[in-house]
Amino acid sequence: MKWHEVSISTTKANEDAFSLFLNEIAKGISVEHSLELLKEDVEDFDDKYRLDPDTLPKTDIRILVYFDETEDIEARLAEIHRFMTDAGLERKEDIHVESSIIDEEDWENEWKKYFHSFRVSDNFVIVPSWEIEDYEFREDDRLIKLDPGMAFGTGDHPTTGMCLKFIERTVRPEHKIIDVGTGSGILTIGAHLMGARDLKATDIDELSLKVARENFELNECAGDVTVETGDLLTSEDDQYDIVIANILAHIIDQMIDDAFETLKFGGVFIASGIITKRRDDIIQHMEAAGFNIAEVLEENGWVSIMARKA
Repeated sequence: MKWHEVSISTTKANEDAFSLFLNEIAKGISVEHSLELLKEDVEDFDDKYRLDPDTLPKTDIRILVYFDETEDIEARLAEIHRFMTDAGLERKEDIHVESSIIDEEDWENEWKKYFHSFRVSDNFVIVPSWEIEDYEFREDDRLIKLDPGMAFGTGDHPTTGMCLKFIERTVRPEHKIIDVGTGSGILTIGAHLMGARDLKATDIDELSLKVARENFELNECAGDVTVETGDLLTSEDDQYDIVIANILAHIIDQMIDDAFETLKFGGVFIASGIITKRRDDIIQHMEAAGFNIAEVLEENGWVSIMARKA
């Protein structure tokens, strides 16, 4: 399969605005920061990453957004340019947009140039499949074996890392768990490594579900995971001990009331993908729905919230 890759070079100040917009119109996006920015934002950078500077933008950020070959790419580019005109973006004159066509196989091979094993919490370690044999792990490590595919979700984004920290602290073998918007399946795999065996992973995007199934097989947990196409929790009628959603703030906001109804009493809602400026709005909505806020984590402008059904 071929993909249209649209590359948008811009200042970091425009990252959130572009991310929110592009996630509404595309199958997935990837944000690449210059080496200088990465070193500013990531603690112990040299221990976690071994990146080739030649693959990164020289300055600021590059946003890569993907459309499959059936899309009208000219129409999509026109949408992007309209957004750039209408939105309150900074340094508009410096924004550069270009497009190209790539093979999915070529895209997947790009990961191997810069995606390497790294520790994301006390015990969780993300290990790409091509490094499993060479990884030297500690006795108490919980290895999440991952092939990102086109669904992204590599675990290096702060929102995913914070979710895994909550999962590490919260999930027990007896818990029934649903991972909404599973993407590459990384959070479901984390819950399985904590002993949970009654798991459901949902996503509205079939490509994400394909990648998730492959990663569940890779991590030997497919037999314990129900994988379904689902639009948030709108059609969910089961009751769960834990609801996990690492999506975007406005989508989290839409599902708060459904999450409350879906959880058993005392159940936990782990919500992530929230930008800092939406933190208080989301917390206020959660409390109004009946949740008690158990813990809030913040990292590099992103927020993850663990709330408990009172």
